[in-house]
Amino acid sequence: MRFMLLGPLEIFSGHDPIGISGHNRRATLGFLLLHANNVVATSRLLHAVWAGDAPQTARKILHNAIADLRGVFAAAGPGAPDLLTRAPGYLLRLDPRQVDLFRFHELVERGRAELTARSFDTAAATLREALALWRGPALADLVESGVRWPELLTVQNAKLAAIEDCMEAELAGGRHHEVIGELEAVAEAEPLRERLAGQLMLALYRCGRQADALTAYRRTRTALVDSLGLDPSRDLQALERAILNHDPSLALSTSAGTAPAPSNVARLEFAGRPSVTLERKRISAVLVRAEPDPATEDPEDLGELHDEQSEAVHAEARRFGGSVRASIGSTWLVLFGVPRTGEQDAVNAVRTALALRDRLQRAHATVTTGDALVSLSGQRAPEVSGGLLETGLRLLAHTAAGEVRVCAATREATGHAFEFTTTGAAARVDGPVTASGEPGTGQLIGRDRELGRLHGLLDEVRRWRRAHLVALLGEPGIGKSRLLAEFGRSVRELREPVRVVRARGGEPLEVLAELVRSCAGIEAGSSFGTVAARLAETVQLLLGTGNQASWVAAHLRPLVWEPGNAALAESMPACRALLEAAATTAPLVVLLDDLHLAGEPVHRFVEDLAQRLPLLVVTAGQRAPAHRDTTTMTLEPLSDGATARLLGALTGQPGRQYERLAPRLGGNPRFATEYARVLRRAAPAPAWPAAATRWAVCAAPAVPPAVHAMLAAQLDALPPPEKAVLRDAAVLDDPFAPEAVAVLADADVGDVVEPLEALARRDLLRVHRRLAAAVQVEYSFRSPLLREVARSQLPRRVLAEKQAKAGAWAAPATEEASSCS
Repeated sequence: MRFMLLGPLEIFSGHDPIGISGHNRRATLGFLLLHANNVVATSRLLHAVWAGDAPQTARKILHNAIADLRGVFAAAGPGAPDLLTRAPGYLLRLDPRQVDLFRFHELVERGRAELTARSFDTAAATLREALALWRGPALADLVESGVRWPELLTVQNAKLAAIEDCMEAELAGGRHHEVIGELEAVAEAEPLRERLAGQLMLALYRCGRQADALTAYRRTRTALVDSLGLDPSRDLQALERAILNHDPSLALSTSAGTAPAPSNVARLEFAGRPSVTLERKRISAVLVRAEPDPATEDPEDLGELHDEQSEAVHAEARRFGGSVRASIGSTWLVLFGVPRTGEQDAVNAVRTALALRDRLQRAHATVTTGDALVSLSGQRAPEVSGGLLETGLRLLAHTAAGEVRVCAATREATGHAFEFTTTGAAARVDGPVTASGEPGTGQLIGRDRELGRLHGLLDEVRRWRRAHLVALLGEPGIGKSRLLAEFGRSVRELREPVRVVRARGGEPLEVLAELVRSCAGIEAGSSFGTVAARLAETVQLLLGTGNQASWVAAHLRPLVWEPGNAALAESMPACRALLEAAATTAPLVVLLDDLHLAGEPVHRFVEDLAQRLPLLVVTAGQRAPAHRDTTTMTLEPLSDGATARLLGALTGQPGRQYERLAPRLGGNPRFATEYARVLRRAAPAPAWPAAATRWAVCAAPAVPPAVHAMLAAQLDALPPPEKAVLRDAAVLDDPFAPEAVAVLADADVGDVVEPLEALARRDLLRVHRRLAAAVQVEYSFRSPLLREVARSQLPRRVLAEKQAKAGAWAAPATEEASSCS
């Protein structure tokens, strides 16, 4: 059987159409198909079919519709889906290849991979094949009958994103003339899609129609201001400036099939640098095996089961940020940290293993963490080798069905997130930790001045009814989130009531939903009934019962319950209206953590709030809002004394015992927290009295796993030229000269100066100017730990070669100094 959702709902058995009459039956089937292979609660089905206006006999009607559909599937014979009763509702189990929507997603994913690999012609063809599956709006017949499911908006947005990817591939392939008409039609229908607007502007410009390109920009700007009250994003504004200035980067490269590099992207290719880079990386590997059912022997049945399992493995890997690298039979390998390191790679690997254990039948999994040699090339997938893969295979052989086991390194890196039962060198994962149990986290050290300044700004908001937008900046781990949390806690303890709402950076709709939940006091995991009741109570309290209140509640309800299915164009003004009302009833404090992870719409939303309302907005992240009146507070590293006191507070020991360890941490509170965790775990009994100071320095590893992951993620986020220069510099002693780095890079001095300056601007290196010396500028690492991590990424052979070059370069200077003495 085949099910067609991308247009009117149609069902085929072979080439023969199957008729299913009646709105209730068709709506039930349509909703189950949208959630195929997932359990759908009966309450959700009732709400989907009757949109909250269900008759008293709705459950009986739904039961009859399910029975009718089962009859249709039974009559269709082999290949029909199974419609199963699964608490708390129903499960429609089928092969995803039977549904055009899933085929569409598969093709789009393939097209995006081809686009990333710069195979532009192939990517455009694949994406057009995906778009050709559409026969009109998704489930158009049900929409005509009044269905308004948020899932349909998600599907429509997926189509628009595919169109944008297709246009990107076409433009990169030089077909701007051919796609102008198509772009104009789509951009007119979707005036708020800034990526489409930018693609239309670029196509018009390349066709010699500069004036039309600028007109398209002004049209988009007007639509954004009128609909959302927002200006275009910085990227679109930059494109307008580039068009006005005839920036050469907008022209298509003359080499066939190659997209132009934007002018603001640093490009550096050192002479002699290989196109394939070998790098030592700390990664995590998940090996999962799903034991086949002994009763299933037919190869076709086994093939179908394998396809279902493989799809599940890929889906869970994507959900947690990993990538499936290989499979043999019913065993799959999922890697985390390749090609880019993430701070939570080991934690996400364990989460993936647990999810697959629960999702696959008779599954067992292992997670191993360690150093691997990774071959990185822009032309093919990375190749990985290392002992952690062999360790995982040996561990998997001794892991029972339903279990997840991890190596010692994984347990050390994830001990704060999961509970384990240790058996020899391995450990069985029992589940997530139920409480942090971290001592000393309630104490904020060395930030009294910043905390007092925030309270002073809040006093100004309350006294003068004026807005303040504050951005907490600083290196990762410096304590921005900790200060934000402490400020929020202290504000809630004030005698005068102050409303505090908080969110963390992420997808724009998720951020808005978190703000609304915080404003309404909705706890995580609340039922739909609780969510609706709390939201209605808050809207009525702040906005009353008029038309505006009804409009706001109607658009916030889907946002809070299922943010991914809400519409940004409606959710943003509704959220703004709620916060505006909150700010008129009491002083309002908005706390936004990790703002750099949020999209451009969130940045503009925050800036707009600060222009409209008397409130205090405090953001924490690696980037400040662009509002002209933003107050920036850059958190400096703690002093060595404050770092030692923090280590003492975290371990419950006198801070003076860490006076030798503190300078190594560079004043970073997160580093201190991770070192304290390792110190507590490794502390001897009795813990301290005799040579405590020496033990405190020597017992801790060179770089704790979480610190290593954080610094490695910073390095992987750098542009390749800067990362290469930083690793070469890590071979040298502080301070070092650009000439020495150039020798190690086999490059001219001029080639390394720009990356070194960029690294200094990022505060990864410090600049030392010696005007009286022959070398005018020298550099040193901001942190000894950063140097260690950067150096650890060089393979041993490469490191030895570079150390030899560094010694040869330094030898003449050493001889000259000796002769002078």
